[in-house]
Amino acid sequence: MIQLLNPLSFLLVLFIAAVVFFYFFRKQYEEKLIPSNMLWREVMNEWQASPFLKRLQQNLLFWLQILALLLLMFALTQPSFSEDRLKGEHIVFIMDTSATMSADDRDMTRFERAKQEVKDLAKALQGQEVTLIKAGQKPEILLNRENRKRMVLQAIDELQLTYDHENIKKALNLAESVSSQSDTSWYIFSDKLTKDMVKQYDHDIEVHNIGKKLENISLASFGVGQVNGQIHAVAVIDNQTDKEKNIAITIKAEKKSVVTKEVKVEKKDSMVVSFSDLPAKPYYEASLAVNDGYTVDNKAASVYSDPSPKMYAAGEVNPFVIKGFETIGVELIQSDEVRIEKETGIVMMEGAEVGALPNMPAIVFNANERIELTEPLITKQDPIFAYVHPEKMFISHGKKTLVENGLETVLSSGSQPLIQRGILNGQPVIMVNFSIADSDWPLHPDFPVFLYNSYQWLANQSGFLGYFNPGEEKWMHSSSPGHVLGIYNDKDENLDSIDTEKEPMTAPAFPGIYQAVSGEEIFYFSVLLDEREKVPAVAASFTIDEQKGGEKEAGQQYNDSLILILAFLAFLVMAVEWEVYRRGFRT
Repeated sequence: MIQLLNPLSFLLVLFIAAVVFFYFFRKQYEEKLIPSNMLWREVMNEWQASPFLKRLQQNLLFWLQILALLLLMFALTQPSFSEDRLKGEHIVFIMDTSATMSADDRDMTRFERAKQEVKDLAKALQGQEVTLIKAGQKPEILLNRENRKRMVLQAIDELQLTYDHENIKKALNLAESVSSQSDTSWYIFSDKLTKDMVKQYDHDIEVHNIGKKLENISLASFGVGQVNGQIHAVAVIDNQTDKEKNIAITIKAEKKSVVTKEVKVEKKDSMVVSFSDLPAKPYYEASLAVNDGYTVDNKAASVYSDPSPKMYAAGEVNPFVIKGFETIGVELIQSDEVRIEKETGIVMMEGAEVGALPNMPAIVFNANERIELTEPLITKQDPIFAYVHPEKMFISHGKKTLVENGLETVLSSGSQPLIQRGILNGQPVIMVNFSIADSDWPLHPDFPVFLYNSYQWLANQSGFLGYFNPGEEKWMHSSSPGHVLGIYNDKDENLDSIDTEKEPMTAPAFPGIYQAVSGEEIFYFSVLLDEREKVPAVAASFTIDEQKGGEKEAGQQYNDSLILILAFLAFLVMAVEWEVYRRGFRT
């Protein structure tokens, strides 16, 4: 199909009209004295025999001038026709694998349609090199300068949604790093990419934004907790449509539906829905009964844990620590290690070896060999340091670290870890690698705040591995023989088994509740949908042609060879006109 890229050039028809207008004022006759009219009669006979040809000859210069002007005018309108071809010798395909690409687009999802379109382009390859980039939270190069069409199509078929939030900027920078030659074209498949995000890159870029606007209703958040001895749940429903909606929300306790409510949510508004007196279960799920074309944000899950477990102090614990926990209202029980093994709650102990830790959450005050500290304290932002400033305290000596693998260091002096936290032998642990007697921390007003934060963190982690992003990797520990950790979904289907001594655990991609099974122990964890993925926005497709510095709608490439053809024909017509004028072929 032929398109005109500069239709304003049709205004040049005014110049053609001016040429015609000037012809009305040209000199029509020239008076001459002739001796006889015999030749005139001969001319009239020829005129009457072929009048059309004679008129044409009489006005030949006029018609040549009009034709030349018309050809130039059409050339200036920049006519071009579209054709199916891939531009460039190095093709970079960038695929958005985020959660919103799972939204419906007519008879398939946005991601399925994107795969279909990129496969159609790949089939048109004519020996070009192809780089394929998966634009998830951590962009990844799946193919690098591959020129075998079969391998390209296979890699496209194997693409899967990651359900995380796309990091387009990092993916574009990754594409820039592999686009060394000038003859490189990018083909980006997403749903809401805008021109501002790509205009700084010096390449031909074609953006295919897949999808249409959806009437989306989202379960923005969901959580459970204990209030006055009862378990309550709170959900937030976000109506992103332009209409008032009646929405049914159902709560499941573990796998059994326990309550359903129908609420009315105003257009472009949110509503908080609360539930009370729920049965005690390890986890809860909320779901919306809506058909909005985007299902992944219609469900949410929350893991329940005892908010106020008992704390057991085993062995000799610094009295400042005991007094601190009593100050924040924790039920503290002095006990020995034998009795603790039969209890549930949180244990606090000093001088314990790793192998001697009980099978329960613990705060361990390391009593190993002392090490003098000479470097300043370095603090990492962490929940246990909320409203706490540990870098302001003085610590003279640290302790030789008991555990170096699996615990995250949140306070250190140089390379010496001072406070660590994480999962050890399947249980949450906070390790304090210095003696409270070697510091002035108990004299600081934020010391009880640290104890409170630590208690809350351990309580929330009991039987709960935490919240994960889709595909997030974390090193875990398993107390089972062989250190095997099995990952199961809510249907008790085994998704993966890992050796925790050799590899990290990778969270599943799809948001929801999962189980990590270590021997006889079951730990729950939740994969959360990114807040930015709860609005399935769309944008228009477009193309940036670097050579022309312009933008047009994405789809097909345009061939502008017609411009050169018309300009060449106009030049030929002007050459003929000059030759006619030179020979004096005028009546």
